[in-house]
Amino acid sequence: MTEDSTDRRPDLSALRMSEEDYSPHRSRWWFWLLGGAIILGGVYLAYRLPVPWLLPRVETARVQVLTPTQASTVLTATGYTYARSRAAVGAKIIGRVVELPVDEGDTIEAGDIIAVLDSEDLQASVRLAEASLNEARARLADAERELVRQGELVEDQLTSQALYDTAITQRDVAVAQVGTAEARLNAAQAQLDYTVVRAPIDGVVIERNIEVGEMVAPGGFTSQQSTGSIVRIADPTSLEVEADINESYIARLQLGQRASIRVDAVPDFEYGGSLRQIVPTADRQRAVVQVKVSIDNIDVRLVPDMSCTVTFLEEGVDETELVQPPKLLVPEEAIQYAGSATFLFQVDDGVLRRTRVQLGEASDGRVEVLEGVSGGETVVSRDVASLENGQRVRIAEN
Repeated sequence: MTEDSTDRRPDLSALRMSEEDYSPHRSRWWFWLLGGAIILGGVYLAYRLPVPWLLPRVETARVQVLTPTQASTVLTATGYTYARSRAAVGAKIIGRVVELPVDEGDTIEAGDIIAVLDSEDLQASVRLAEASLNEARARLADAERELVRQGELVEDQLTSQALYDTAITQRDVAVAQVGTAEARLNAAQAQLDYTVVRAPIDGVVIERNIEVGEMVAPGGFTSQQSTGSIVRIADPTSLEVEADINESYIARLQLGQRASIRVDAVPDFEYGGSLRQIVPTADRQRAVVQVKVSIDNIDVRLVPDMSCTVTFLEEGVDETELVQPPKLLVPEEAIQYAGSATFLFQVDDGVLRRTRVQLGEASDGRVEVLEGVSGGETVVSRDVASLENGQRVRIAEN
């Protein structure tokens, strides 16, 4: 190797670490400082933001509100209000509506005019029938005079008996013609009367299917709807409830059984009633039996076809008991005892709030709460002995 090549070798002396530069103790100090900071930060976060899956799990229930009606319930069913006295009023003849003085919501009485049909052709028929009747009466009068004259001639023996008998026959034919003319007039008058449609019952118009100028016909074969009616009338004082009961439960009911009725449209009021009828047939496809419940305290808020819930009550229930305040019930295992004091643990956003309560009677694993809660609160339902106020928990999924 030449001297020139030796001079071109790189100088690595600058990369050599001296003994003063290397200190393993200093590196370890920084490592433990960083690890401790991470651990302290984790502990702080775990305290401030508890990890959900590490929190104790609790089972919960709601404070049940039990009304006297619910406590006396035998069976509950859904149904609809309907008017026992109702009518779909249609026309007896074909005609065009020229007057329609009623509208939906109008209160009417039996005999009030609902609609008037065009009657010009029928009025002409009545006038023609009246003229025919007058003509027949004139012929009858002539026949009676001829009969009297022929009778006098027979007595004086100035005419034959045959002519007298012919006069009698002509008189009888004239009488029959008068009767026929009267019948035709009555028929024409009846047709004319049919052009005025009147209400058959007292009630309220709940539906109108026709407008002025439209044609109507018996059975609705023109512009009427499939019901064939001009209007539908219902008597609001005859409202009842129709409900379908599963045929397996129908044996629980009997005629006259008291019922509580809640209408969806009147949520803050409870109507009273009784079972009036059990329809003696079943729907084989749905396996239900229809029942009809009368309403005792009908008011103006009720109209036909409102959805409602009917609660049938136990026999012998005192009506005054149904207006008593409701009871608040919780599971017996939800109570924490501390000496003579009793507590519930309410759950509010995952935090327990210890609430002191006063208890009433216990029955069937539930106990009545007299003071401390108002109903509907979420409380821990079991294993409450070790729980503490303010403790964070997670709710067990049912």
